Amino acid sequence: MPDLDFAGLDRAAQAAFKPDFAEVGDRARRRRRTRAAALSLTALALVAAATTVGLRADEPPPPVPGTEPTPTPVFVPSPGPSASPVPGAGRPVRTGPMVAGDLDHFYLRWHDCRGEGCVLMVAGTADRGATWRSFPLPLPRDASSVIAAAGRRTLVAHYQHGGEGTPVRQGWLSSVDGGERWREVTPGRAAQVPEGWWVASHWLGRPFEEIMAADPVTGDLVQVPQTSGLKQTALVGDASAEAGIWASGYESETVMDGRLVGRGSAVAVSRDGGRTWHRHVFAGALTAGNDVALDIATRDGRTVYAVGRVGAALVVHRSDDGGLTWQRTTGSATVGERSVQASVRPDGALVVQAGVHAGDRPLMFISRDGGLSLSPTDPVPGAAADPMPGSDGYVQRTWPYFSDLWYSADGATWSHMSPPELP
Repeated sequence: MPDLDFAGLDRAAQAAFKPDFAEVGDRARRRRRTRAAALSLTALALVAAATTVGLRADEPPPPVPGTEPTPTPVFVPSPGPSASPVPGAGRPVRTGPMVAGDLDHFYLRWHDCRGEGCVLMVAGTADRGATWRSFPLPLPRDASSVIAAAGRRTLVAHYQHGGEGTPVRQGWLSSVDGGERWREVTPGRAAQVPEGWWVASHWLGRPFEEIMAADPVTGDLVQVPQTSGLKQTALVGDASAEAGIWASGYESETVMDGRLVGRGSAVAVSRDGGRTWHRHVFAGALTAGNDVALDIATRDGRTVYAVGRVGAALVVHRSDDGGLTWQRTTGSATVGERSVQASVRPDGALVVQAGVHAGDRPLMFISRDGGLSLSPTDPVPGAAADPMPGSDGYVQRTWPYFSDLWYSADGATWSHMSPPELP
């Protein structure tokens, strides 16, 4: 999408680290990465406005007269009727994606839009949604922010405010008490991710040009140069820390019709916190859709799947030695132009989902023989299962279509967390 270019300001302020706030608005597509798109407050505002509601945070915007809302996939909760069908009626709130610190602690970024402008807030629960508390972020009205959980009660936030005649400012905040108190943080720089720190890049929704890691105890931040050699690189969010840092991208890129286009779909892995990388380039025009080369799925870092499309055909490659060598499997299916995402379940089965939202008519497949065959199955959570920070649990988000979250202790049995009734 055409965004304003704040890259120069960001480089000066944040040593070349820049969350892509336009990306946040398309986060349910989960792995979209474009180097051509930078930061746009206008784009963020439009996306946020699409989630404006009246009195509840889990309600969609009113449908356009003469249209019917598209039903959601079975694993995404269908919204109830709007309590405020007229835009602007009642007290408007805007909600963002929910994040999880563990199986009990969940957090939701939201905007309180009473009066002039909107106050940026974070709601949190420590008892799996039984009770919630809300706290303001120490930022001016109408600021923009993305948040990530780095531990049970540790949160990090990147913010931006200003523009339209006022200086643009970006920075970092962290909280170690579940969002009640925040402090300004200046990220340090390191050659590799410190042991025990949580890699937050995937959750912050930014191009994977550097690795951002957070200390789950102190909330400190560190940037690690990303030296995989890949272009338009995307961090793989569903790999555990023990499995290494995995990324997909392209061997090279070229300009086509005014935008950067990747060539040569590839995967890279680092097993020393981002200091060194091993990469592999696949033959053929592979894509996972939405400007993403491939989706990588692994549970142990040794058995790894690279899933994408060649035309309308779903293609699976498997590595049994941690990405050193790869073989194309015989498993395939026709998925059209749907985007693709995949995860490995605790029992070792590969789960692949083609299509994200209801309008895609999502398809889901499961393979219990290492990708040799793909059997269709009803869509359920699990194909976009991301590990929680420092926890054995998993989450799957529904953003930007909803702020709801699915969570699981084992990656197999899933429960649903809906946004709270905001005060």
